[in-house]
Amino acid sequence: MSLVLALTLASANAQGCSRVIQITLDFQEDSAQLESKQIVRLASWLVEVRGLFQYGDADVEGVAAGNEAKKDRKELARRRADAAASALKNLLGGLPIHSSANVYPPDLIRSNGNYAVVQLNPVNAPDCSLVPIPGFKY
Repeated sequence: MSLVLALTLASANAQGCSRVIQITLDFQEDSAQLESKQIVRLASWLVEVRGLFQYGDADVEGVAAGNEAKKDRKELARRRADAAASALKNLLGGLPIHSSANVYPPDLIRSNGNYAVVQLNPVNAPDCSLVPIPGFKY
């Protein structure tokens, strides 16, 4: 009985506390043009997540790969962030968008560094702090 209760509480807690609402948009190598397929993905994703929470703002990170933080790689990452932020603004106007651009070593990132990440930040997300159970020692 206690195992069933523990599993039920654990699964409810895991579902109720998922606050990371993000999507990765892919770009062609050395390009900052967001293809229509990626814009459709973003639009579909926004329809899916729109009703989950109320969102206060969004973060967009443009990414490029490079062994050094060369100016052209940083500029490519900036243009990717701008393209993703522009698409987000057109699809979900009125939400403050904070963007950043970063260059990472190729072995630390996915998709060869050809992407941007869009994250929506909920304002009414559930509190995911552990609630102590009386009589249970952690």
